[in-house]
Amino acid sequence: MDGWQPVEELTRWGFAQAPVVMANEAHNGLRRCVRTRQVGARMVRAAHEAGVRRLAMEALPWQPGGTPGPIRDMPDVPPGQQGYLAQPDMRTLMATALDLGWTLWAYDAVIAVPADHNPAEFLTLEFTNWREREQAQNLCQVLAAEPGEPLLVWSGNSHAATEPSEDGWVPMGCVFPGLSGVDPFVIDQTVTVDFEHGFRSWVQELLDSLASTLAACGGTAGILTGQAPPQLGGWPADAVVVSTDNALS
Repeated sequence: MDGWQPVEELTRWGFAQAPVVMANEAHNGLRRCVRTRQVGARMVRAAHEAGVRRLAMEALPWQPGGTPGPIRDMPDVPPGQQGYLAQPDMRTLMATALDLGWTLWAYDAVIAVPADHNPAEFLTLEFTNWREREQAQNLCQVLAAEPGEPLLVWSGNSHAATEPSEDGWVPMGCVFPGLSGVDPFVIDQTVTVDFEHGFRSWVQELLDSLASTLAACGGTAGILTGQAPPQLGGWPADAVVVSTDNALS
């Protein structure tokens, strides 16, 4: 693959390189960049063409009996309940997979909260890295449930990042290869998302320089990190997705 491509081509390329492709959505609390989930549905359809039939999702709850799946029906959401699974764009993403005959799988850490628990512990680096290790181990369990079957993994923000951070955070994407023996193909969609942490001039400059390329791809395009512009060359992923649609809602 050479240069900027539609996300479908990027997804098919990923599965030609590895049996596991990890892609992400961008969110901040319950606010999210809807575009990232809409692109996720496109990735599912492209992955289906590549023979994929399983989607592991960080947001899914585990099944009764403590199993990650398979989940063959749309998860129920009680009336009035807030959360990712209640948001229409997330349900469209899940429905896209289920309508194609896929199974869904949970993989997030199972967190038991004792009555005397201090909520501040959830903010510590120790807890964060524990959760990342649990996610990686749970994905190994999902792989073992159907050996040899390819898997699309849907994560939030930077959990699938391929490099640890300078402050000691070790994302799931760094832990998974060592536990599973599988080097996944990681696609990051967050690079141009506006998380409202302050203006980033390089993002606008990048989008301006890619205006015609993005327009030709419907506003969103992807590229291998090794071929990406200098602003994205060191991004901790195998490929990045850039878009003109970057707002949280």
